[in-house]
Amino acid sequence: MARVERLPPPPAVPVRAPPVAVAGEAQARIAGLAGGPSLDARVCAPSGAVRAVVICHPHPLYGGSMHSPVPLSIARCLSDRSGGGSGRLAWARFDFRGVGASEGAHDHGRGEVHDVMALIEEVARRAPGAKVTVCGHSFGSWVGFRAAGHDARVDRVLLLAPSQRFFGYVDAPGLEAPLGALRSTFAGAKTIFVGDQDEFCDVDEARALADELGADLRIFEGFDHHFLKGRRAVAEAALPVIAPEAFVP
Repeated sequence: MARVERLPPPPAVPVRAPPVAVAGEAQARIAGLAGGPSLDARVCAPSGAVRAVVICHPHPLYGGSMHSPVPLSIARCLSDRSGGGSGRLAWARFDFRGVGASEGAHDHGRGEVHDVMALIEEVARRAPGAKVTVCGHSFGSWVGFRAAGHDARVDRVLLLAPSQRFFGYVDAPGLEAPLGALRSTFAGAKTIFVGDQDEFCDVDEARALADELGADLRIFEGFDHHFLKGRRAVAEAALPVIAPEAFVP
């Protein structure tokens, strides 16, 4: 069983990245699951898309939002690969409850699982023939991984800088029990990206998590938790993992 540590105290006023538009996206208001808070999102979902990617941002209490650099870089790569949203790819990035214009308040990973499930439902409604990938950075990888196991339309996940140290992906004393029915097992394709300089998930921890989840592991030399060395390079490496259809003639 993994040892779970407490997160450091968050700043009183988190600093968030400014809003950035990506070609092909449209701003959208997403209804919360089962009457939950509505969510602010940027969505590109052609009805004929064969792959949809739900992108989950890092921890809200530390400044994470859909405009954070890693989610933004992934959306930009998807846009570029699909010709600005005119191809076979759909994607959505969104603010968790309590962030930006999304309703509600931070729920420590419980309600946020419902938020991801609401986005999966929305992209599946807009692109009904698409298989779905859930891709999350840090906190977003933990929440997204849990949501993925509740919807058979999700067949792959990418966990970027997952911190087993703070978020229990399999067993987490003090975190697992409150999730109740939100606990799930995801049986699809799983991949982990981690930097060998990650401050919150060292390579040994990432390797142990990959073994436990049955996930593929890719290690980025010289990269930290935020992939500061080159987010675009990480996003480009993510494309064949999150949207393999983009590489089929």
